[in-house]
Amino acid sequence: MNDAEIAALLAGAPVEPCGGAALHLLTAADWLRLARLVDPADFAGLFVADGRAHALYFRAAPLLVAVTLEGGAYPALSPVIPDAGWCERLAVDREGAVATGAADTRPAIRHGEGDSAWPRFDAPAGEGAFQVGQGPVAGLIARPVHRRFTIEAGRIVRLEHRHGYACRDIASLLHGKSPRAAARFAARLVGDAVVAHALAFARAAEAAGGCDVPPRAAALRAAMLDIERVTAHLLALAAALDAAGRPGLATSLGRARDDIAAAVAVLFGHRLMMDAVTPGGLEVDARPEALPALAAALAEAAASVRRVGEFRVRRALGPAAALARDRARAVLARGAAIVPAIEAAPPGEIVAALPPVSAAGLGSAGSSRGMVHHWVKLHDGQIAAAALMDPAPRLAGRLEVAAAGLDIEGFGVLEACYAVPPGAIDG
Repeated sequence: MNDAEIAALLAGAPVEPCGGAALHLLTAADWLRLARLVDPADFAGLFVADGRAHALYFRAAPLLVAVTLEGGAYPALSPVIPDAGWCERLAVDREGAVATGAADTRPAIRHGEGDSAWPRFDAPAGEGAFQVGQGPVAGLIARPVHRRFTIEAGRIVRLEHRHGYACRDIASLLHGKSPRAAARFAARLVGDAVVAHALAFARAAEAAGGCDVPPRAAALRAAMLDIERVTAHLLALAAALDAAGRPGLATSLGRARDDIAAAVAVLFGHRLMMDAVTPGGLEVDARPEALPALAAALAEAAASVRRVGEFRVRRALGPAAALARDRARAVLARGAAIVPAIEAAPPGEIVAALPPVSAAGLGSAGSSRGMVHHWVKLHDGQIAAAALMDPAPRLAGRLEVAAAGLDIEGFGVLEACYAVPPGAIDG
């Protein structure tokens, strides 16, 4: 990334206030120029609101830019930032905003509409190649996605996804609600990142209103986020190990995750900490009597996770071994500090009032997949517009690339370790 050129480009752009990140208004030429200057890996999301297309980049800090729609269109980012492709397709289906020059113009969530229905999977080209379909009905209610594998000589040569079956358009459901009422919807985007999305939304609303969260709530929120990441890593590891033919270790990890969830249900009132985070702070305080059970469950999880580093386990995981090792290290790094952090949380209030303002704000939080981001615009204290961004679409694209060369069994292990939920893609 050329920081000096980016700074010079932004210096000449008008700026609008936005809590958490100033909004830079770019010309179409500068919109495209910025896309060529940034690291594509820093792209975090694209959405359309207020007659503008917005792009969010995130490295050490968020960079939010926008370009005005001209005739309902804006310059596409996908030719230089492939991860923008899914966002551009969603913007067409939801907002009717067209990305001019987009790398992929297929519908995202509108299936079966005559000859233009998406996707039309490319026919296999190689001699002896064939295709195998999987889903969207696969016995897992939370995983409605269709995959099409192209197989040649027993190996995957191409993997394509069809998403859109789980679309709920949660961002539109927030409109007209107070931030505290809307928070319940934002938290339900995806089950393994309830706290992350609730917290990103809360931070966006707080940034818009200039609200300071009480110190106790801030400390407990951080611990809750670590608990969620640990349990998500454990679930992914258990699924990958089960697919790799290590049911004993998978069961051990699953049991540890369930014990953590049971302790958390007492600690914060819900196994997933659903509706515990609210704009302004927390809806519930921590119950200290649950801490011994949580500490024991986390210790059990650490003991099981250490076995992921064993040679025979790594060999069984195959292409997923490196990703599994990263997840295991994250559990060990975060798990031991959770209970001490809760015990050290300062006493005091856990929620502050939100002022009924007309302003915009951006909030971010870390999930087990990476950073999630929410943008909200308030009018007299009510949600006028919102955008919810998760790294899942980017990871789905990486899974397609990583699948090449694997057999179906090896892909099953890798897919379980990636743990990309369609609900976080479809919104």
